[in-house]
Order: sequence, then structure tokens, then C-alpha cells
Amino acid sequence: MRRISLLFMIIICLFPIITYAASDQAGWEKLDQISDTALQLAKNERFEEAKEVLTYFSKEFLKLHAREQLKSADELRAITITHEGALKTLTASTLPTEERIDKVIQFRLVVDAIHSTHQPLWSEMKEPIMEAFQQLKQTVERGEQQAFETSLQQFLNQYEIIEPSVKIDVEPEWAKQVDIDLQRLQTPQFRQLSQDEQMKQLNDMEQHLQAVFDHVKKDEADSSLLWVMISTGSIIILTLTYVGWRKYRGEKEKNRTHEQE
Repeated sequence: MRRISLLFMIIICLFPIITYAASDQAGWEKLDQISDTALQLAKNERFEEAKEVLTYFSKEFLKLHAREQLKSADELRAITITHEGALKTLTASTLPTEERIDKVIQFRLVVDAIHSTHQPLWSEMKEPIMEAFQQLKQTVERGEQQAFETSLQQFLNQYEIIEPSVKIDVEPEWAKQVDIDLQRLQTPQFRQLSQDEQMKQLNDMEQHLQAVFDHVKKDEADSSLLWVMISTGSIIILTLTYVGWRKYRGEKEKNRTHEQE
């Protein structure tokens, strides 16, 4: 009985920790759903309603103390900047519809990157981004300067959508390398290179871009809730095993005593 009482004491002591971790997860789950609702409204060009939902997100973010749950200043910066950017473009009726939607997508991806523990949504944009980069390479191969400028802008627009999320989920050295590559692409010096040199640099850039999608940090699965569940489960299993062993030993001793009598 004393062993069983110990087990319940352990569970009772850990219960507030488990509840707190679960509450954090539930809070971010709600914020994730709110950001998705805003995106769906924007996609349907219901921009005023999308704006209202994003304003509601801000209130819930403060109410749920979500800021205290962020892992770094980079996450806070990303969610603040993309939220402000989405709100600003939603109210800018003169901007193209696609651009307004893209800003909401960018914000949606950041919220997911912070909340998700594996396979973040932005990683699913690998195919269109790599295709845009291939089109860029083809314009260089064909020596089409004007087409290169158009393809470059299209590629930059695509990557800009996932860039804040990349910096949340990917090791800094990989994200920084892609930033360097993008800056180099936009310089007059790159356009002055020979075709062979341009292709060589583009092939290197393609490998760096591929590495970004291959080095998502979410595989670490470092959720505090998961850690608490594993720890609690281990303690319970060990305690039950010990209680069972003590009971078995007691029964064995009892039988031995009866045999001796």
C-alpha cells in the first residue's frame, strides 16, 4: 500500500506540470486555427473579415500569454513583422490580390512553424520554389536576359513567403547561406559573369536551397509536453514494476515459510 501511495503522490505532484504544458499546446492550437481562418478568408477575397480575424489573433495572443511561450527573440520578431505585414496589405486595396494573399500566407506559415513539431507547412512549398529556380537557370542557359529578370523576381517572391519561417526552423548557417546567394543574384556583378560562371554559381545556390529543405529542425521534437509525458510514463512504469516485484517477493517468502512449517 505504501508503494501505491507513493505512485499516486508522484502523479499528483506532476499533474500541474502536465496540465500547464497541455494548456500551452492548446493555446497555440487555437492561435494556429485563427491564423488559418484568416488565410481562408483572404483566399476568398474577404479581406475585411480576414483583417478582423487577424485583429482577434492579437487579442488572443496577449490573452493566452503566447509571448512567454516563444523560444527566442527571432520567433517574436517573425510573428510580429509578418502579422503587421498581413494587416497592412489587407487594408491596402490598391495592391494586387495575389500580393495581399501572399502576406497572409507568410504569416500563417510563421504561426505554423512556431507551433508545429514536425513537417511544417512551409516545407510543402519545396516543389514550386525549386521549379521557380529551375526556370531561372533555364533563362541563363538560353542567354535570355529579360526573361532572367522576370524569372528572378518570381523566384524571389516565392522564397520571400517562406523566408521568415525558414529562419525559425532551419539552422542559422543554412538560412544565412541562402540569404547570401539571393543578394549575389541581384548584383550587377552577377550579370557581368560569363554564362559558365553564372551556371556554376546557380548550381551551388541550388544545393544550398535544397539543404534548407533537408535541414528542418523540427525532427528534434523537443516539445515540453512530450518530455513530461515520457518522464511521467517512465516513473509510473518503474514504480509499478517495483511494486510488482515486492509483491512477488513477499508471496515467495510466504510460500517458503509455509513449506518449512
